[in-house]
Amino acid sequence: MTAQKDSRRAARRRLVQAAILASGLMLAVPAMAQSASTQNWPSRPVRVVVPYPPGGVSDAVTRLVMQKLAERIGQPVVVENRPGANGMIGSDNVAKSAPDGYSLLVVVAAHAINPSLYQKMSYDPIRDLTGVSEIGRIPLLMVSSAQLPPKSVKELVSWGKAHPDQMTFASSGSGSGAHLAGELFSQGTGMTMTHVPYKGISPALPDLISGQVAVIFDSVQTMIPLAKAGKVRALAITNPRRWPAAPDVPTMAEAGYPNIMPSSWIGVLAPAKTPTAIIDKLSAELDAVVHAPDVQAKLIDYGIDPVGGKADQFQAFIKEEAGRWASVVQKAGIKLD
Repeated sequence: MTAQKDSRRAARRRLVQAAILASGLMLAVPAMAQSASTQNWPSRPVRVVVPYPPGGVSDAVTRLVMQKLAERIGQPVVVENRPGANGMIGSDNVAKSAPDGYSLLVVVAAHAINPSLYQKMSYDPIRDLTGVSEIGRIPLLMVSSAQLPPKSVKELVSWGKAHPDQMTFASSGSGSGAHLAGELFSQGTGMTMTHVPYKGISPALPDLISGQVAVIFDSVQTMIPLAKAGKVRALAITNPRRWPAAPDVPTMAEAGYPNIMPSSWIGVLAPAKTPTAIIDKLSAELDAVVHAPDVQAKLIDYGIDPVGGKADQFQAFIKEEAGRWASVVQKAGIKLD
């Protein structure tokens, strides 16, 4: 009898052990599959979404960088434009894609600003997406009308405080980079400035040239030719160093305002929970692309200061940007929905 009980106990132990082993194997199989998938990345084409229309600088830069990335990783990189809602349509698509390294997103500074401007978003830019690598910073040129007396940033601030009714700044629309740059400058100098929104930068230029608006912040590509032609006055560039195409224009720090550095940026993101190994590999490859001399030369031609860098650095920067612009937006009382 005792022998039978011992036999039954031994049989039960074997069954329990077998169940535990089977359970462990079941848990291990997905992990093993994910590890193999990560090690084999990329084994098929990579999709990169540009949430802006084709033909713009963001699109051109993305195609330049992704062509070089494809050469390095040995797989096609397919660029897909999904414009709309200030970049939120394409961003939402990638945020909800599988976190497997085969869906990426290229964004500009609006990515970090949108949460402050829009109450309702279908995704969280910080929680649902993660930084892979920054391509570069996009400095702005601060220009004033050549019809106005000030010839430096400090002179402009003094003049603006003495003539508050004439201290206006133009932008390409409410919530645009030029709008927020002007608000940051106003808050940083303690000077009252009236925002004049236009439907794009082009309609604002005649009024800037004629002196109907005093100031605008815009890309070096647009403003340097106008400044060289004497139509506007370049006061400063929002970059840590002077721009090669405008070496006589001081940086904002040199102009006396080191804490007022509004600029945009462009970089690559991936869905959150993308395996760290894939993120790190992508980051390293993109960093190598951005630091290639031929790519750097073309980025500068596009008005972009090449950066590169690691994924965690870029993600930390995005979080800092979101906080900085949230403060500006709140103080200015800007809401778009």
